[in-house]
Amino acid sequence: MAEIINIEDIELAKLCARGDEKARHELYTKYAAYLYALCIRYVSDKDLARDLMHDAMIKIFDTVGKYKPTGSLKSWCARVTINMVIDHLRKSKRMETVSLEPTQEKIPEPHEEEVAKVPKTELMRMVGRLPETKRVIFNLFCVEGYSHKDIAEMLNIKEKTSSSLLFKARAQLAENVRDYIRRNGL
Repeated sequence: MAEIINIEDIELAKLCARGDEKARHELYTKYAAYLYALCIRYVSDKDLARDLMHDAMIKIFDTVGKYKPTGSLKSWCARVTINMVIDHLRKSKRMETVSLEPTQEKIPEPHEEEVAKVPKTELMRMVGRLPETKRVIFNLFCVEGYSHKDIAEMLNIKEKTSSSLLFKARAQLAENVRDYIRRNGL
């Protein structure tokens, strides 16, 4: 499904690129909360997420002239933010390395009915508690829709490593869902 390009966003981007403070304030107001939520999905530390969101907004203001209206301004801002967060994680050496296992058991994923029993906020907490690299790959693949090839390039890892870590993240989340259901008698 193609993204709808908003003419107002194109104009907003042009004004921001010219340094118009009112337009920059509008862009910040329009997307800051969304970009903060995006950051928190990747780093789980509220203060760090806030700092990264602010750094991303500065980078967005500095590079908004490069925005091409082939997608929405929101998705462009999200891409800039994700790239900044990934760069931060890579530079801070917070991304773990893992050994690949030759075979992976098929872990049965929870049924939709099971997942529906767990509040969305609790599911988000479960994702947030995943180890850093697993959480990043889970978010990039399952939430943002990146391919394993794209993730491998972004994180400077092999595609199989991305696939393996996603498998492990899903297995951990499936176990967490089942554990939550057992603990709460659902």
